[in-house]
Amino acid sequence: MIEAKQVAFRGRLQHFQRLGFPAGANTGKGRVASYSWPELFLIGLALDCLEIGSTPDRSVNEIIKFEDVFLSAVASVAIGNSDEANEDFRCFLIVELSNLMSLKEEKDWSQTVKLLSHKNMMEILSPEGLDAFRSPYALIDLRQFLAAILNGVFGCADRSKKRILNDLKAWAIGQAE
Repeated sequence: MIEAKQVAFRGRLQHFQRLGFPAGANTGKGRVASYSWPELFLIGLALDCLEIGSTPDRSVNEIIKFEDVFLSAVASVAIGNSDEANEDFRCFLIVELSNLMSLKEEKDWSQTVKLLSHKNMMEILSPEGLDAFRSPYALIDLRQFLAAILNGVFGCADRSKKRILNDLKAWAIGQAE
């Protein structure tokens, strides 16, 4: 079972590589891929999109439209700007799913991807249901997303957790500047 999952995962990565995603990470045939933080986060998001029903092509086409905003938000979370008292800290990514419906033509897609704060989330999830999106959508808590990526890195990297976290913080600070 685990072996089948590894084969499927490898196949997904290879498909993304054939699509040239993430940009600059393709190594060519026969070379081992090496991913930096931005590539790991973009691939993680693309894999999440596959889980909610998107195709690899659609996922890549949509992600490249907002990858800078997404990476900036992940960097903010990694730096630790998610002060619980700050209700306006944007740490939720909302992705409209209407573009994933197979009956829609590509020209009819209207992708909505926004960063939401905890306050925004409470408005959407309130009993009044202030839902400005009025569409099926996926919500991604970037704090949990970052934790999942880190756990994966901790499990396969040959460096200490402290060194990995220092490397992540250095990337995040550089991204924020």
